[in-house]
Amino acid sequence: MGFYGNNPNTYVEYNFIEIPEGKHRVRICNVKVERFKFEKKCFEITLKVSGHHNKLWYYIWYNPEYPDRTNRDFAMFFDSFQIQDFEIKNYKKWIGSNGAVCVEYSRNPIKRNYTAMVKYCLTGADRDNLPAWQDALTDDIPVCLREPLF
Repeated sequence: MGFYGNNPNTYVEYNFIEIPEGKHRVRICNVKVERFKFEKKCFEITLKVSGHHNKLWYYIWYNPEYPDRTNRDFAMFFDSFQIQDFEIKNYKKWIGSNGAVCVEYSRNPIKRNYTAMVKYCLTGADRDNLPAWQDALTDDIPVCLREPLF
């Protein structure tokens, strides 16, 4: 897999190592408010995984029809990432927070492949017993830089 970046004359090939299933320490890279089908709002949270270059996306749905589930999901998220400001309108302040999640692979029926997904956020002792944050290894990115194509 590769990409061109900002310069179409260069092509950087990446050799991503898959994120194994299980518990991982993560960091919030980006947060966006999305509006999907049926006008339901959702927070799309981009997570960087400790020791990997790959990213995960975690979605918290705001569903006024099921306030108990919405409150539970936000409570687990805030507890995992130790976010003290519970005002969801201040979501940009979440960026840079460290937390922990459980990752599992599930089948994507459209693309017909398996995708790493966040199953749930870890709290308390489960989060605290994980190893400290590690930056990604340099040997899994980039593999090579090819000559210009043009």
